[in-house]
Amino acid sequence: MKKLFVSALLALFLVSSAFANPTKVGHTVLRSFSTEFNDASDVTWTATADYVKANFLFEDQRMEAFYTPTGEKIGVSRGISIDELPLKAKRTFAKKYEGYTVKQSILFEGVEENAYFIDAENDSEKVIVKVYDNGTLSVYKKTKK
Repeated sequence: MKKLFVSALLALFLVSSAFANPTKVGHTVLRSFSTEFNDASDVTWTATADYVKANFLFEDQRMEAFYTPTGEKIGVSRGISIDELPLKAKRTFAKKYEGYTVKQSILFEGVEENAYFIDAENDSEKVIVKVYDNGTLSVYKKTKK
């Protein structure tokens, strides 16, 4: 169930931007965030009933951190180049999606799992696939152009 929740959170990250109004963030979430990302800058917050998201700059990298409303870390995501994918993950993607152009790749380091999400397209469709270090791949989302 938590994997489904984490996947849903990442979909929100991939598909939408944060157009939130100023967000009130709880003390425990702020404490959890500052413990790990004390030197973060340009922090913006988005909150829902299920999670709180910080979008920020840390060590010259744009990142997002997800927390439960009670301050427990769900995971952290950051954009990566396709070259940073593990070899098995790259090979599996290249074999199954030959002819697709990669638009974005993201590393999600979660409390329960780590996964890579690849946003790619060809002339007729767009896909977001989830791939693991071992090369296991699943289609997260597929749409026709």
